[in-house]
Amino acid sequence: MKICGIKFKIQKISDLLPDFIGFIFYPHSPRFVGFNFIMPKFKQKILKVGVFVNESEENILKIVKKHKLDIVQLHGTESPSYCEKLFQKGLKLIKSFRIDNLFSFNQETIDYIPFCTYFLFDSHTIHYGGSGKKFCWKKLDEYTFHVPFFLSGGIGMEDFDQIKNFFHPKMFGIDVNSRFEIFPGKKNSIKLNIFMKKIRSL
Repeated sequence: MKICGIKFKIQKISDLLPDFIGFIFYPHSPRFVGFNFIMPKFKQKILKVGVFVNESEENILKIVKKHKLDIVQLHGTESPSYCEKLFQKGLKLIKSFRIDNLFSFNQETIDYIPFCTYFLFDSHTIHYGGSGKKFCWKKLDEYTFHVPFFLSGGIGMEDFDQIKNFFHPKMFGIDVNSRFEIFPGKKNSIKLNIFMKKIRSL
């Protein structure tokens, strides 16, 4: 379970023990943590993901070091060569892709494979994530590479049965964001707790 876009009540969400928490370092996002963000200390081992959109390599390295991030998620139009540079610096990467019916996994993802620990498949919108919209999961039948992926894009409480009946050998986790929000950056911990318990019971 990955909970992304947390800005408020971070400690309360961490008490739910998600496997990953995503912090958005993209200034144009309503979920941007801010320039003076102080990373809280978690009681349990939760992997800290920094989410960036077309950010400079220098800034990413600086933020990773400052906040002791475990993983960098690239949610923009970053190139494979850009990912290679960060990979060579020892960073673990999640590369996000915006999926629609015309998306080609063979063409769009193959060059990123050597440098990414995970992929994240999100809905195709004009914005960089947090749209609350789903893409057609049937499209994932076309994904045949070995890099495991997070399923993302508009996942909410009502999608449990669909998730339960969905299978892909490389689906690594579920990424949730806007459908569990009270407002951007503030999550509904009660709904998240219920949803996570149901997912973990599978």
